[in-house]
Amino acid sequence: MKKDFVMPVLVLGLISLVIGGALAFVNEVTEPVILEAASERAESAMREIIPEADEFEALDKEGLPNSIKEAYRTTNDAGFIFIATSPGYGGDITIICGIDPSGVIIKTLTLGHSETKGISDPVFNMQSEYIGKDQNISGIDAISGATISSNAYKNAVLDAFFAFEAVGRQP
Repeated sequence: MKKDFVMPVLVLGLISLVIGGALAFVNEVTEPVILEAASERAESAMREIIPEADEFEALDKEGLPNSIKEAYRTTNDAGFIFIATSPGYGGDITIICGIDPSGVIIKTLTLGHSETKGISDPVFNMQSEYIGKDQNISGIDAISGATISSNAYKNAVLDAFFAFEAVGRQP
């Protein structure tokens, strides 16, 4: 009776160890590739936001809103880049927002979201409405049926402006 109980436990334990080891190995091999690809995508998005930038210098996030995941200043004073996350209806919405030195939006792009396809699409198709706006973005209306997503996007942009106000004063 004891053998009938112990043997299946040992076999399952051994299978778990082998599978766990294989997963750890695959993670170890693929993690650097995934991180490099993410870095390349972020660099590409920053270049799309501010194409005239020479280089991007990472800024200290101390004193910035918690929603700001990354902040950059261009080395040729072409502007600032902020990557912000805001909770939407289906999960976090992550955007990248470029602001010129005078405090005007250069461009915004959506980096990721988990919002309902179809219903929230208009929110992400209206990114061009933010171009040329300053901190007063009240003229951009929420999309009917996707109000939470619209407000999340707008809040991420506003947080980018709060960050701009903080880092714009840094030497």
